[in-house]
Amino acid sequence: MALLPIDLQKEILKRLNVRDLIRSKGVCKLWSSWISDPHFIKVHLNHHYHKDRNKKRIGDRRIIVSKDSIYLTWQFYDGNSNFFTLNDRHLFGSSNGLVCVSPSPTKILVINPSTREVKKVRKPQIPETNSLCWGFGYDSSTDDYKLVLGFKKDENHTCFQVFSLRSNIWKVIGEINYVFASRVGILCKGSLHWLAYDTLSEKDDVILSLRLSDGKFLEVPKPDDVRYQLYNGQHSSMRLGTMEENLCLFGDDIYTHEVWVRKDYNKQQCWEIFGPDHEIKNDVVHSIKLLKHYIPNKRPLCHQIWSGESRLCKNLMFYGTPLYVESLVSPHFHKKPQRKRRASSTIRNPKVCSNCVYYFL
Repeated sequence: MALLPIDLQKEILKRLNVRDLIRSKGVCKLWSSWISDPHFIKVHLNHHYHKDRNKKRIGDRRIIVSKDSIYLTWQFYDGNSNFFTLNDRHLFGSSNGLVCVSPSPTKILVINPSTREVKKVRKPQIPETNSLCWGFGYDSSTDDYKLVLGFKKDENHTCFQVFSLRSNIWKVIGEINYVFASRVGILCKGSLHWLAYDTLSEKDDVILSLRLSDGKFLEVPKPDDVRYQLYNGQHSSMRLGTMEENLCLFGDDIYTHEVWVRKDYNKQQCWEIFGPDHEIKNDVVHSIKLLKHYIPNKRPLCHQIWSGESRLCKNLMFYGTPLYVESLVSPHFHKKPQRKRRASSTIRNPKVCSNCVYYFL
């Protein structure tokens, strides 16, 4: 391969998976330099993201935090439970291969399960409360990853703070007259989305979005057709999720099949209904386990393999879970690499096994 032109070598390398690229770093200093280069990391990320998009049988790749060591598909932490605090295990979100989790009381980590890198996030200065909402995503306007945390100030107000992975600082972004019906912000097209109630209005719940680029909150119009109104009235609550890279709404009954998908985010009245006759692609679900037993520097964060037989998915339980893609993106992306330094300056050499893929159809 050394006889091949440099451009061709890079084309070959960008098609390798993360595990093979990490091994390839040991081949020579030149390859190690290429693979560690921020531009190559972005090229590799884009290639593998679109590679998944172009596969006819794959819908979305997702990630969950598993409760059970045997990985039962329904045994995962649902972030939309009505009450919780930071004193439990939660998945805040995922973006470009980085996953934000709370593996143990008062701990917030940003990890890359594929490269085993971990960054500890400073604990936010918020009052003790059991009413929180959050989200995690990439802000392309500043090339930064942001963790958003909201807490209920009183019966009518929610305060928000945002943590920048680049600056390593928490910042207050404001207070709004909404209380949140859903807890985990659904990342879609540069914004986080929740279901919330406007405390100054008697309207039903609304879809509230937070644009990561400027921190502005906006209401997203809900479907206004008769079928949605009827369907919504028959179910105790609706949930937000993503389907084929678009924001979607679905019922909390896992045996229903109707999904409303917002096809074009920049236009109004663009919700489409996907009924039981719509062909559902196979979702690939990655799972992180053993966070329950997390001890810094001692216990592993495991990401192991299990595959099931192909079958059609008869429920929507994974639509509300974060999207995931394997990548080389580092939680320390803003720092220049140093010689003879371990992958993480915060938690040394955590063992994150990177060969887990679950298939649920």
